[in-house]
Amino acid sequence: MPAGLHTFHTNHHLVYVGLEPAPGASARLGDGKAERYDAPAGGIIVKPAHLEARLHLSKARESAIIVYPDDSLRELARQQFGSAEAELTPPPLGTRDHNALRVAQLLKAEFIKEEGANHFHVEQLIAVMGVHMLHAYASRSSGPEKFKGGLSRQSARILQDFMNMNLASKISVDELAALAGLSPKHFNQAFSRTFGRSPHRYLLDLRLDHATRLLSEGDMSIANVAYFSGFSSQSHLTAAMRKHRGTTPARFRSPT
Repeated sequence: MPAGLHTFHTNHHLVYVGLEPAPGASARLGDGKAERYDAPAGGIIVKPAHLEARLHLSKARESAIIVYPDDSLRELARQQFGSAEAELTPPPLGTRDHNALRVAQLLKAEFIKEEGANHFHVEQLIAVMGVHMLHAYASRSSGPEKFKGGLSRQSARILQDFMNMNLASKISVDELAALAGLSPKHFNQAFSRTFGRSPHRYLLDLRLDHATRLLSEGDMSIANVAYFSGFSSQSHLTAAMRKHRGTTPARFRSPT
């Protein structure tokens, strides 16, 4: 991005991540007052769809900008929280987000490959960034929606909390059904109608999302990431990521 004023208009959600420091930057969200600050590498701006954002750079800066249509972010919220009602809350200007920086660096690595970017991998990284935005910068105003023949909001919330708290442990359908007060057969049907996926697939996606977040931090061995994400081994995690995310833990961590 060249030096000067850059305006990000309304209509879509947006995340901006600086890949290098930008001293003397200034930014404004909505009708707020412009703030001047020294933006670090990994400095993040989260712009909800209803706000306009303005960023002034004193010098050119390499950055990553990802735009999310409202329906795309709502679908991610539904997958993560069981409800599409999630409102982005921008962090203070100057906030440094190490996880967002790592995903932005991985996106850059894809786009500069001589053989061209792997579009499926790019889409998965964009989804990972969206999930991170929701978990780090979104507030939920209501519980999961109730679908006809599905779980109650209270049951869905109990199940989500239980699975997130026990990702590293073995979780059976019978155990989940008991929490919901249903037979395993009726539970499978109700769960799928509520979340749009079977319990097994929903739990697998949670574990893959958790493994991806751990990998993005870059400190834990892949074997430990697999263990703390509920996979039986490093090879189990690798096979699941290759099949469902189109990449591997080693490639996600070291794309070049």
